[in-house]
Amino acid sequence: MIRLLRTYLGFSTRDIQKILELEVDGNLLGAIESSKNTAKYHDQHLNKLARAFTEKSFELGYNITYTVSDFYPPASFKEEMVKKIIIKIEPTELGPTGTLHLLLVENNDLFFDEWHTSKEIAHYCGAQAGKNWEAKDFTAVIDNATKKGTLIRKSEDEALFKRP
Repeated sequence: MIRLLRTYLGFSTRDIQKILELEVDGNLLGAIESSKNTAKYHDQHLNKLARAFTEKSFELGYNITYTVSDFYPPASFKEEMVKKIIIKIEPTELGPTGTLHLLLVENNDLFFDEWHTSKEIAHYCGAQAGKNWEAKDFTAVIDNATKKGTLIRKSEDEALFKRP
């Protein structure tokens, strides 16, 4: 693509070497443009070429803007439906935050439809996760859940929480 565009826009290999700030007596461009060599441009080179090609295009009146993506082949892929796999996460695999979210939001656990203290929430989540959690383990977790709106507090005077 580079060779095609450089010849279309009237650039010689020497011009490209100057744009890329390569040694004039080196043969990097010959190696890159050869189909028998694995040498390639890197993105820094392609960015410089895109700017130079765009500038020359506007000078010639073509008014084409080039970007790095113009130098890469189009990505083709087969569009097909893929079966969605849902992995069930167990509370035993999670900490307090993940367990509360899983039970409250993902599993829509009926426990949270009633008013409960932080201690009750900690013990319930701990029982589901097989862990011995205390209210202090859930202070910040419950505070974040109320800020997000997934839990509501009954009042400033009563530290009771439930699903909104």
